[in-house]
Amino acid sequence: SIFLTLVLTVSFFACEQEPTEFKALPAPDVSSPSGESGSADFTKFVSIGGAYTAGFGDGGLLHSGLQPYSVGRMIAVQLANAGGSSTFVQPDINSENGYFGPGDDGIEGTSDDEGRWFLSVSRSTGAQGISRAPGDLASVGTPYQGDMTAIQNFAVGKQTLGQFLIPNDGTVAPVNPYYARFDASSGTVSSLSQMIGSGGTFFMAWLGAYDFLAHYARGGNENVFPEPTATVVGPQFEQALQGMVAGNPTWKGVVGTVPDVLAAPFFQAVDPTQVIPLDATEDAATLGQLAQLAGAYNQTVDGFAAASYIDSTEADLRKLSWSAGINALLVYDANLTDLGPYWDGLVNAEIPQMTATQRAMLEPYRQARMAKPGEIVHLLATTVIGTNVVPGDPTMGVVGVSAPLGDTYFLTGAELQYLETQRLTFNGMIKAAVATHGDGRVAVADFDGFFANLAGIMPATIGGSVVSYDFFPPTGMWSVDGLLPNGRGYTLMANKFIDAINDTFGATVPHGNPADAPGNRLPASVD
Repeated sequence: SIFLTLVLTVSFFACEQEPTEFKALPAPDVSSPSGESGSADFTKFVSIGGAYTAGFGDGGLLHSGLQPYSVGRMIAVQLANAGGSSTFVQPDINSENGYFGPGDDGIEGTSDDEGRWFLSVSRSTGAQGISRAPGDLASVGTPYQGDMTAIQNFAVGKQTLGQFLIPNDGTVAPVNPYYARFDASSGTVSSLSQMIGSGGTFFMAWLGAYDFLAHYARGGNENVFPEPTATVVGPQFEQALQGMVAGNPTWKGVVGTVPDVLAAPFFQAVDPTQVIPLDATEDAATLGQLAQLAGAYNQTVDGFAAASYIDSTEADLRKLSWSAGINALLVYDANLTDLGPYWDGLVNAEIPQMTATQRAMLEPYRQARMAKPGEIVHLLATTVIGTNVVPGDPTMGVVGVSAPLGDTYFLTGAELQYLETQRLTFNGMIKAAVATHGDGRVAVADFDGFFANLAGIMPATIGGSVVSYDFFPPTGMWSVDGLLPNGRGYTLMANKFIDAINDTFGATVPHGNPADAPGNRLPASVD
């Protein structure tokens, strides 16, 4: 528990916000902003995309404070000032807490289901942290109560780009309940085709961004969320764009590239090389045990390198070492050679070099190493780092210390390099597809570097209100999950699309004011 306490402290509250000088501001102009549509027609705006466009945040899709401020809706609000409609119909989920997952028991619909994240403070200790509300599974499965044929926001969270191109009938991919609840076709027509046929005069399509966001957030584990390879998602986007341009020969629209999602607080909260504290006196016994483990493990690594089973570079990468002070996390790396078969060979050799007991002790370290600078451990890892592999029994391994942190929580240097290459390649393919097939009717909002730029200039006064690059109330632009923005952040994203619209179509759509959206709630008391 001391490890988890340290991680949570470092992640959320040790680094306080820089003091911000709040100066008296002039009285705001209460007159309604106005603009011109240029060569576009905003009479009926429709949108499609993933979590950003749908308004996910705080770990789920919530009607309380987030979905009403989705990127889709925030664009629509501003287009209404330049000839657009004041009506924008999106499938409200009407849930206070939303639904994130089944909890520790792995069974949906039970008492430990997880809902939204919220800032909390302990009544007994005063410690601050992040807690989860009970999950609302029924909200995901309850059909939208409005007119499904009137919907204008066809955004669907937890869905790949390819799934936007196929009916939601479960034959090619599992039925997505977030889409099924408002699918007017009952699984016979794709969400993209429904958007194209909705009679819109202007569209926004942010396709592919969620593929990268979700894969990164799952530690690059393709068994949890598919890997967004550019050679796959690039042609899928091109197909979607061609369908939008050909399916409605008069409308115009805007598409977005994939943001630099790794700049989100979710991926920047923890330095994986500075997580595990070991005191020379209090943890002397633990240090001794870890030294024995490192000695035995490192000896086999050296032996396998000498036998050319692995090369010297991998051998150096895999060496384990702990000392008094702050240590790096022990992590699982799927790209490492699996040493299990080689250890088995030592046990089964004509003259055994290892006992079966020794072999069993090494089992967790088949593909283990210490984390290196520049690698990423994401925010969800803080819920498992320092916990016992077997509850109540630290002798069976402590996650991140004597047992490797799982692949779902960690992005290796090799994964980061590969995935960022795929993201930038895909962004280039989006721009090329628009240049080739856009027919002069499609603008591109380039979000590459968007988050890093905001991180570099914040805290900043925007629209007369201070906005900060964190999730602290009242100024933060991120929801409590640190992965998805809140209403203020979504307003800034909408403004990026509006800039592209104005530049391409000669429009003068005004920016939204992030202060018009609520920040995160103050910490709630918990036991």
